[in-house]
Amino acid sequence: MARRNASGAICAAAVVAVVVVLAAPAHADPFDCQRTISKRLQKYQQTYLKRQVKCLKLENRGVVAGPCPDVDAMAKIQEAAAKATLEIAEDCTPADLAALGFPTDCAYKASPSGAEAACAALPVLAGPDIDPSLLSECLQCWKTAELAEYIAILYPSHALGICAGTTSAQSSVCSDLECTSPLPDQRDLSGDEGDCQNGIGKAGYKYLYKRERTLHKCALSGLTRAACLADPNVQSLLAKVEQSKVAKIRGSCGSRDPAPSPPFCCQTGVANQCTAAASRDDCVMNLGGEVQEGKTCGLGGTCDPVPGNKKITWWANCPESNMCPGTPLSTLDDLIDCVDASADAAGDRLMCLLFRGNGGADWPCPPSE
Repeated sequence: MARRNASGAICAAAVVAVVVVLAAPAHADPFDCQRTISKRLQKYQQTYLKRQVKCLKLENRGVVAGPCPDVDAMAKIQEAAAKATLEIAEDCTPADLAALGFPTDCAYKASPSGAEAACAALPVLAGPDIDPSLLSECLQCWKTAELAEYIAILYPSHALGICAGTTSAQSSVCSDLECTSPLPDQRDLSGDEGDCQNGIGKAGYKYLYKRERTLHKCALSGLTRAACLADPNVQSLLAKVEQSKVAKIRGSCGSRDPAPSPPFCCQTGVANQCTAAASRDDCVMNLGGEVQEGKTCGLGGTCDPVPGNKKITWWANCPESNMCPGTPLSTLDDLIDCVDASADAAGDRLMCLLFRGNGGADWPCPPSE
């Protein structure tokens, strides 16, 4: 998945810059193979999320131009991808992969489109057998599309940049974001609003990664998804991950409420005088004004504060929904619930890719997949 489109995002093609030719392991050990797949693709996932969040933080602050991932982030992601493919090829044989239940193609979803269609078309066979390197690239492709979708949910003000210009099923980078209308303002967020956005991004990425890491460990112990989620120790660990995420978002955002187009005022004169502007860019570039967030140009021709809580540019409805427009979001609690729902759904889809026991019955994919 290292091929890039015009937006600079990862596409669903080869994930490494070079082809690594390795001898097969001396003996088959399905458990060691499964553990390596789990470990290395978790590491790839952590790198992808961490580098995307760091890049978007810098983009909000005007340090990098965007879209993300930029060149530096891309290099780290590709390095993690190459390491994953190398170790999976070293520790897995075709017999291991067959024993673990991996299919002989990359078509993990019915009727895919966009980025997912590109993933589904990838080969996994070398001759009659599953090739470990090709399977690694296949799994990373699906992971990347899913993770890009999740990052776009966490950063609505950069969703088009992250998803190569569209959040629909036709995106060449992201899996389909189900419900994205109205699309939030696409812009860099600065000041306290930027701090809130960066806090949501960091908390959301850590929540998904730590939740999935906990479930990976349980899956490797041989338990099913249902048994893992019912395990008291797993429940305790997941509760701590949840508490940490909530505390991080609240600490970064205070009492901000989500809104796709938060109010602003274009100050164009002395004594807080203002002029109506079509957008923030219109204010600065055409009217020569200064944008004041959380205010509007009142009847008296001055920038007046908007009553109520401050806003964070975010979705009006949670994109992760089986029916659009999705769950309405009006408070920070609603936003946190949406992060939960989005992360849990993404995590379930990613887990079912990697743990194929009993034809996928042990870690089943969501019904829609």
